[in-house]
Amino acid sequence: MKSFILILISTFITLTGFSQSTIKGKVLNQDQQPLAYTAISVGKKDSVERYITSKITDSLGLFTIEVPKAGTYIVRATALGYKDKVIEITTGKPGNLVLTRTEHQLSDVSVHAQKPLIQRKADRLVMNIENNPLATGKSSMEAIGLAPGVLVRDGQIMINGMTGTRVMVNGKLLKLSGDDLTNYLTSLRSDEIQSIQIIAHPPAEYDAEGSGGLINIILKKQTELGLYGTVYGNYAQGKYPETSEGTQLNFKKGRLGLFANYSYNWEKGFNKLNQSRTFPSDGIYTAQNRGITKSKNQRVHTGATFDLTDKQYIALDYTGSFSRDHDVFKATTFINYAAHPEINSTSKGLFPSTYNSDYNDVGLNYHITTDTLGSSFEFLSDYTLNHGNSTNEANSSFYNADNQFVSDTTFKNLTPSKAKIFTADAKYKKIFKNGSTFGFGSKVSLTTIHNAAYFSYMDQDNWVSNDPQNFIYNYKENIVAGYLNYSGHVLDMDVQLGLRGENTQLTGTLYDTAGTQKNPKNYFSLFPSLYLVKKLNKEGTNSLSASYNRRLNRPGFSSLNPHISYVDNYTSGRGNPYLTPEFTNSYELSYTLKNKYIFTAAYTDSKDVINNAILPEKDDPEKMMQQPINSGASKIWMFTAFAPFRITKWWMTQNTMQISNQHAIAETFDLQENIAMLQSSQIFQLGNGYTVSASAYYLNKIIFANAVLHHLFNTDLAIQKKFFNNKLTVKLAGNDIFGTSKVKGRFFYNDFRLNFNQLQQKQKITLGLTYNFNLGKAFKAKAIKSSNAEEQNRL
Repeated sequence: MKSFILILISTFITLTGFSQSTIKGKVLNQDQQPLAYTAISVGKKDSVERYITSKITDSLGLFTIEVPKAGTYIVRATALGYKDKVIEITTGKPGNLVLTRTEHQLSDVSVHAQKPLIQRKADRLVMNIENNPLATGKSSMEAIGLAPGVLVRDGQIMINGMTGTRVMVNGKLLKLSGDDLTNYLTSLRSDEIQSIQIIAHPPAEYDAEGSGGLINIILKKQTELGLYGTVYGNYAQGKYPETSEGTQLNFKKGRLGLFANYSYNWEKGFNKLNQSRTFPSDGIYTAQNRGITKSKNQRVHTGATFDLTDKQYIALDYTGSFSRDHDVFKATTFINYAAHPEINSTSKGLFPSTYNSDYNDVGLNYHITTDTLGSSFEFLSDYTLNHGNSTNEANSSFYNADNQFVSDTTFKNLTPSKAKIFTADAKYKKIFKNGSTFGFGSKVSLTTIHNAAYFSYMDQDNWVSNDPQNFIYNYKENIVAGYLNYSGHVLDMDVQLGLRGENTQLTGTLYDTAGTQKNPKNYFSLFPSLYLVKKLNKEGTNSLSASYNRRLNRPGFSSLNPHISYVDNYTSGRGNPYLTPEFTNSYELSYTLKNKYIFTAAYTDSKDVINNAILPEKDDPEKMMQQPINSGASKIWMFTAFAPFRITKWWMTQNTMQISNQHAIAETFDLQENIAMLQSSQIFQLGNGYTVSASAYYLNKIIFANAVLHHLFNTDLAIQKKFFNNKLTVKLAGNDIFGTSKVKGRFFYNDFRLNFNQLQQKQKITLGLTYNFNLGKAFKAKAIKSSNAEEQNRL
């Protein structure tokens, strides 16, 4: 460890000690007064509108900018209300840029550039949420589902048909999964979000966790000096009402910045599930499940940033998410035998459940910029405490073929869980004069989880403990990781090359009436990544790119917990403490035309795939269970075309077409399907502050675990209007306006077939109000990052 620190220090000194060439200057207005905080862009003399670096002038209009080598450069100055000025400046010879005011001055009018709904970047897709009426009143989980190529189903997020997607917030990997992740993303509302990044193939800098890529949610940043804030509220009406409201406050004075965000949402919905399957002895099982769901979520995010100097700051933040969920399912099950109707039977049951979770996270973030080129060192540390408490109850009555009462049963279980996670992450990134970068870093993650389950049954109006079913499951996991990452220009190509190594030590210990069972594992894996971009024309608007990376998907902590929950008398769900990681290799070739149209061919190959499958119970083939399993391999061939068009000055459309062949291979099932997906988004700028948005997608089918889902189709429509100099925004949105959100499909497992259809509260209309207020001058907020994004995803 000491040698690593010495290497780190010596490398730091070496990389920051190079000699540098600079250009200097000053920006003035036509009255020869300094123009503070003007944007400066610097380019090579023989280049047209291709700048190599940028900077903001200080309060006196002065700037000093490092350049790769001595010589003459093109310098552009840009300031609101002034015409751009471009001059040549030679290193060692300061120059002045004099800006003249535009002919028409704006008075009491704000001009805002409308960001496109979808932006394509080299390694990610960016979906802008702020001021997007389609996101009105949505949770972040619902907003994620708006992104091209992303499907959200039963709390799982899939990118391009791949499961194992992890979620980050401001670059902080949430170590949450299952109900905990769903509750957190439900409490985080779209009104707090600026944009959502979809990173299908993350580079080595990111944790290797997440074979299905990463979703990075970027929250709105404070942008005003003094007091700045937002108050919002949304009311939605489907079959049942939903509300969400919140406030965001930011304050900055001198070097100190403070912020506090609070949100609350209440939801009520319904869930209709119909099932049918074959039953032993040529029986037919059919079930009608009708559920009412209620959810209350609160989220608090508060903290402070302090600028130690102009180049370094420290930040401390706290995030709390508190969820209270209550579901009640009424299930009616029929068992029919065509050859022997006299043994037909019916069961009726009431299956209430509750799930409460308290998530608390405290994070420390230190950042220092080590030179004028932007090289930096960053240290992140987080401590996370998550409490979960689930109760499930089953009250059932059984009837014979003549509908006469036979017997009844009542039982329940309580499954508390407590997770403690500590992470620390150190990163250094060196930026060289020629624009290339070299980064390296390390991370430590320590996790301890305590799970328990207590079962009881009703006997003559008294609850009796069912000790043989009770258990305690403890899980410990330590991960040490390090990475190297280089980005630059080699052989007339832009190259990014990375290598990450992760060593994992874990032990799962199960205590039950059978004794103590330990399941220790220790494994080390390397995760290389490579990105190549070749410009095909002088302007750089046409390019060809290729990428490869290797990633893994560790089991979510809740998936490892062997708890049990009941849907009806013949259907249950439970965890699996014997899951192993899933590994994925991804290859991609992409062609970009005119920096707008993108055509991509991709192939992914996964082994030991973790799927939440439905399968018969080994000891009782009449019953089936939903359980995460390592289900063999998955191979996906995919072609994607992305095409944005501006049809008129006021109508912009962005469209995605995706065609794929997905093949899921396991011992108990072999599924292969050709899949077509179409997505389209429309933005209409109607003037006078009115914006209309529409979004629709269609999937002919998709493989989901060991199921094939058919004909997924959804359309959203929204309109927004701004008032009071854009301070008040009123939005009206319709979700699933054609009522097509019903899902149909079939599960496959050996000779077992389960047909189902499901309808939930997706069709609704939402009215949203957002009011922004501010007092003060503009400043740039510090982005508070975190070290435990991956770990939070797995809670």
